[in-house]
Amino acid sequence: MIRPMHMISGFLMAVVVAAVAVTVTADSPTTVQIRDDCDPATFNAFGNANGLGDICQGDGQTTFGDFIAELQATHVAEKWRFNPDRMSEPRRIVAHNRGGETHTFTKVENFGGGVNTTLNALSNNPIQAPECLSAKFAATQVAPGDNLDPGPVSGGDKFQCCIHPWMRTTVRQR
Repeated sequence: MIRPMHMISGFLMAVVVAAVAVTVTADSPTTVQIRDDCDPATFNAFGNANGLGDICQGDGQTTFGDFIAELQATHVAEKWRFNPDRMSEPRRIVAHNRGGETHTFTKVENFGGGVNTTLNALSNNPIQAPECLSAKFAATQVAPGDNLDPGPVSGGDKFQCCIHPWMRTTVRQR
């Protein structure tokens, strides 16, 4: 069967476009969204009263009181999370903070508590992850609107926020 030239060239163009798309996708990082829902008025009032300054730059709806009440009831604040919380083994990850608070995206050997003993207790994470007590804590902070590239990743890697220790994600092995 002889095909018209425009059908062959259209097919070849489709193959080239598909190959380029696969190449771009393979090299593109998996973005982990860092999320929270802090209400600036109540979170900043707490921060300023405790010498921490303004701790929320966002426009969230969850008051500080509701945040604490949710932690007391469930050990997590659902709107404070990494999305996705599990992923297939990507080549690269970029953590992007879409929230109003500073978070960390810290690679840990095992999940555990973070730097705030009160949040550790409220989230039922009494044993601190050693990486959260090391220099990694400062190096893995992600301010609102910023990105962090944590470097090479592989299956089995675990990341958590050392401020809000229930915020976690795992890289699954293939």
